[in-house]
Amino acid sequence: PTVVDGATWSLPITGLVANPISLTISDIRDNYEPISHLVTLSCISGRVGTDLIGTTRWTGVSVQDILKTVQPGENARYLDIASADGFHETVDLDLVRSDERIMLCYAWDDRPLPIDHGFPLRIWIPDRFGMKQPRWITSIEVTNDYRPGFWVKRGWDEVAQVQATSVIDTVAVESKYSAGGQTFIPVGGIAFTGARGVSKVEVRVNSGPWEEARLKQPLS
Repeated sequence: PTVVDGATWSLPITGLVANPISLTISDIRDNYEPISHLVTLSCISGRVGTDLIGTTRWTGVSVQDILKTVQPGENARYLDIASADGFHETVDLDLVRSDERIMLCYAWDDRPLPIDHGFPLRIWIPDRFGMKQPRWITSIEVTNDYRPGFWVKRGWDEVAQVQATSVIDTVAVESKYSAGGQTFIPVGGIAFTGARGVSKVEVRVNSGPWEEARLKQPLS
């Protein structure tokens, strides 16, 4: 984890903008309407069943609101986001304009971002793996040229859209029960498809029939 001094940190937003600015974390908190979302984020390198996934309440400012302040020029096409650890990633302005949920996040679960998760500022882009979400952000440059991100230059997926995955987490043999002359064992897990949502999950045991599972209301 990269340690950033929040007391002296500021975020310069420069490049093809009418109003280049530099924002402190207080500027971002106090001068923009906060938005919050329960977010599930997963690492692109996690295999099926990975624990590199979690759900947290994210709070920050919509990047659309920041754009209203800096006013990108007509030929501006990308945000080049740099991080204190040397990471960088390019975000398409058309994507930002199409989704007001894309945020610069400064709090998790109503507390400042933990140091190891990007304090003082990181970005959230729905439906993308973690490799597209810079932490410890130090600058944003508005450009008209595409610059491949840190992992993209190393051959990783350029889009990094979340792939559908399903995992059996629990076969609760200690909670088995009998009904109607049969023994039932609760089986549970997760299904995750990024921002696309899950309409149905089917489960089968060995070569038995596929049975539709009961879905709980998702947090995120």
